[in-house]
Amino acid sequence: METVYEKYKTASEYLMEYYAWVDILGIERREFEEHAEAIEKHCKKLYENFERASKEQKRREKNSKSARVAKKLEQLKMTNELIDKIKLRQELKK
Repeated sequence: METVYEKYKTASEYLMEYYAWVDILGIERREFEEHAEAIEKHCKKLYENFERASKEQKRREKNSKSARVAKKLEQLKMTNELIDKIKLRQELKK
C-alpha cells in the first residue's frame, strides 16, 4: 500500500534513470540529425532541378517563334487594356 508520500528511491536509482534518459536523448538527436540531413539533400536536389529546368525553359522561350509571338500578343493586350483604362478615366473626368 502506497501513502501520499513520495516513494523512496536511492541515489543510484535516480542516477541510472538519469543516464537512461540521457542515452535516449542522444539517440533521438542522432535520428533527428540523420532525418534533417536527408531532407536537406532532397531540398538541394529539388533546387538543382529547378535551376536546370528554369534555364532550359528560358532557352526554349528564347528560341521558340511561337513563344515570341505569344509574348508580343500579351504585350499588345496589356497595351490595349491600358489605353482603355486611360480613355475611361478621361471620360469620367468630363
